[in-house]
Amino acid sequence: MSEPRTAVLLEPYAGCRHHRGDTFYPPEEFAELLTKLDARGFQCFVHATGDRGIRTVLDAVERARTVNGERDARHQVVHVECLDPEDTPRFAALGAVACMQPRHCAPEVAGPGKDWAENVGAERWHKAWPMRSLHTAGAVLALSSDWNVAEMDPMIGIHTAVTRRPLGGGEPWMPQETINVETAVHGYTMGSAYANFLEEERGSPTVGKAADFVVLFRDILRAAPEGIPGTVAETVVVGGGVEHTA
Repeated sequence: MSEPRTAVLLEPYAGCRHHRGDTFYPPEEFAELLTKLDARGFQCFVHATGDRGIRTVLDAVERARTVNGERDARHQVVHVECLDPEDTPRFAALGAVACMQPRHCAPEVAGPGKDWAENVGAERWHKAWPMRSLHTAGAVLALSSDWNVAEMDPMIGIHTAVTRRPLGGGEPWMPQETINVETAVHGYTMGSAYANFLEEERGSPTVGKAADFVVLFRDILRAAPEGIPGTVAETVVVGGGVEHTA
């Protein structure tokens, strides 16, 4: 994480002459480890927050594909909170999934004046949770909450992904990386199902899939973005059975 300066960066933290963070494994050792796991058919979920940390993971995935051959591994990079633009197209090219938590990039959480923004420095703010850039480049976005670090409510996450504004209103932070509501909903549903090899069983109201769905009291695809938080489910259906009604 960049707040305690443990994320691994390509350049030193703002106000630090030398500290760039340290990887848990040396990059070469990590690439060898992931390659061995990939060879055994494992799907890897790797926590990576800084631009150098994310590049280390992508380099390892690339090594695995070179050594073991291409397969539908869907290795996941979890958080992707500070991504160098040079690495954006590598997600789609390598079949790596960007598992991201939109609430982390809210201005009142990580924006100007907060530890994240101050530690990485304004010159790196354009790298902050680049959901639109990844989506445009063809990457699969699997969105989630990271509860209990952030609120469990997906409506709050969708609002943040769509606006990059504080919950109570205010100026957006890095609005060029917002995504539309359809893309955000897809990330929470089909994107996450795909990331877990469940796209044929879950993630959309399709014949033959599990009947897991909610009926919201507001159409968030048409509602103003500020109306998305607070939207609740009138009905919750799990496995075809009604589990909750408002």
